[in-house]
Amino acid sequence: MNTTEIKGRDFGAPALIDDAAMAELTADVGTKNLVAVLTAFNDELQRRVPVLQAAVDANDLAAIARETHSIKGSALTFGAAALGAAARRANDASRAGDSAAALSNSREVLALMPETRAAVGRLAAQKVEVQQ
Repeated sequence: MNTTEIKGRDFGAPALIDDAAMAELTADVGTKNLVAVLTAFNDELQRRVPVLQAAVDANDLAAIARETHSIKGSALTFGAAALGAAARRANDASRAGDSAAALSNSREVLALMPETRAAVGRLAAQKVEVQQ
């Protein structure tokens, strides 16, 4: 991971994209399929933003739990470490009935979504360049 993806993060915080997870994903799907998989992940994140935002606005812990569970799984599968960690915290808090922590962590998830999508988009563009 280049340093631009982690610049401005707290020391010890997960990077936006985890190199090891990305290498594993590449091994699983193959280099030729990686761009399509990353694009699908970005599309999924975009679709989940308004759903999670609506759940946060309604203080609906059950909906927050469902959305953050899905986001967590996808994010960790696709190497989006910071997003996955925030989604895990939001999911754990919502399942525990801790509204304040669920809302706070869900807002962090929402804040990380554009940053993560941009990093994944740059990674996909780099892979396209390498393939050409």
